[in-house]
Amino acid sequence: MKVSNIERFATHDGPGIRTTVFLKGCSLHCPWCANPETWTVQPVLMHDETKCVLCHQCEKHCSQQAISIQDQWTWDKEKCTYCQTCIDTCIPQALSMNGKDMTIDEILEEVLKDQDYYEESHGGMTLSGGEPLYQWEEVYELLKQAKGEQLHIAMETTGHYSWDQLEKASSYVDLFLFDIKHLDKNKMKAYTGANLDRILSNFERLAQTRAKDIIVRVPVIPGFNDDILQDIITYAKAHQVQAVHLLPYHSMGKKKWHQLNKPYKYENLDMMDEATLSIYASDFVQIGG
Repeated sequence: MKVSNIERFATHDGPGIRTTVFLKGCSLHCPWCANPETWTVQPVLMHDETKCVLCHQCEKHCSQQAISIQDQWTWDKEKCTYCQTCIDTCIPQALSMNGKDMTIDEILEEVLKDQDYYEESHGGMTLSGGEPLYQWEEVYELLKQAKGEQLHIAMETTGHYSWDQLEKASSYVDLFLFDIKHLDKNKMKAYTGANLDRILSNFERLAQTRAKDIIVRVPVIPGFNDDILQDIITYAKAHQVQAVHLLPYHSMGKKKWHQLNKPYKYENLDMMDEATLSIYASDFVQIGG
């Protein structure tokens, strides 16, 4: 499987102490994404300009001429063979490669290191990304084997995949962290590239039998959906889900966009202050959140 990162002792991706497995690959391209390095299943070279001293060592040692330093540092992924010589020769450690192949056994070996903590805290494993369903066949096997270890399994999902996949996953997933970002299909398509009809259809079908095992997550993005939060919350609660969580915009993913040499749409947008958050919280309570 293509894995971006495995985070132990996570406490925000489901109940209790958890290990969150961040998988590679996602069909959505949200411009506020905190994990843009997970969009592709291929490894990506990340360049930290705050550490780089422009010594040209990476450029000199790249046999494929995939790295160029002119006015700025650039990487040509089409030429790269992922030999990682550039990383090994970077003295200030400004380069890193995100993405590695792991077997299901290797993933579970890492996850099961903290099984005692899961039992004490009612925690478990959370699959995140990216989008877990992007690597469907491998994820399905991981789910089956993880459930065989008696793990509580949570899965974050955009819902932007086939109902057949989601239905099969539901046989092993104990808790769905289901993203609902908007209710306008044109705006959703324009900002993320997603088919909203498919997402909402999957959500509604899943909620028919598993409503109490769904937490709807809503990223609060100024200028995108902050004006329709009440509508999203009302929609979600009408399907009797376990909870609705508002996730305020933060800029912690900005550095990753820079490291990937990608333009960041929200470059000048500050993190939400407490006053703004209190307004959203008030609206949430009025609806019965």
